[in-house]
Amino acid sequence: MQIKMEKIFSKICLSLLTATLFTSAMIGGNQAMAQTRTETAAAAMAQLYGSSTQGIVPQDAELNAIMQKFVYADINKQVQMPLRQQELLTLAALTANNASADIPLHVRGALKAGATPAQVRETIFHCTPYVGISRAKAALVAMTQVFQEQNIAVPTEAGTVTDETRYDAGLAVQRAIFGPAIDKGNASAPPDEKHIRTYLSANCFGDYYTRQVLDVKERELITFTAIISLGGCEPQAQAHAGANIAVGNTRQQLLDAITIALPYIGYPRTLNALACINAVAPAQVEG
Repeated sequence: MQIKMEKIFSKICLSLLTATLFTSAMIGGNQAMAQTRTETAAAAMAQLYGSSTQGIVPQDAELNAIMQKFVYADINKQVQMPLRQQELLTLAALTANNASADIPLHVRGALKAGATPAQVRETIFHCTPYVGISRAKAALVAMTQVFQEQNIAVPTEAGTVTDETRYDAGLAVQRAIFGPAIDKGNASAPPDEKHIRTYLSANCFGDYYTRQVLDVKERELITFTAIISLGGCEPQAQAHAGANIAVGNTRQQLLDAITIALPYIGYPRTLNALACINAVAPAQVEG
């Protein structure tokens, strides 16, 4: 009986050893098969655009390879936002940069990632009061080309205000986001500047922030991304970093936004944007 038990015990030990060695081999094999940056970028591009060789700078193969790996391997790995939101914020950065030639690729990417045509249009539409009509128009023209290629009807109007309600509705949004500072600023503005304050309430917030399709949290991220992409607007960037926190967005989402924009706006603007974030939502030091 004892000999039989010893044989059973030996078999159990052998089975455990074999399983352990097999698991170790599999782990080692997975590490050996880890994707390179080139493979990671190719997989991301195939997922978004249906092509693993999508060109970013087709005129220069070396720069194209650097940017493919930076955007679709490094940036994608770092950012925690879903691909849909990444592509929409990329559209905001491109609209602000007047990079209409790059808009169609990211319209296709946003749609492939699950954004609706209305969300794509509204993202570009919302940039208008921050980047100006000329840049927004160029982006909307490029977007419409993709919609036509894919037989997508341009989304219907999303406005919710009238000429009679836009000022009050916009002022209400401002107050909800920025608090008492809005009324103080309006009251203290010199008479010859008051029309600008009125336009901010009626046009910037009344005509745009009150629209359907996107909520205020999404709109604030788009606003922040567009402003940092323009450069030279640090007071407004800091104000809207604070506004993002006020409406419920997080430091991580703001960091994601500037990380997404980085390849298109460069390091100086990105570092300025980071300073704006740190001024209102500094990193939490552990310990």
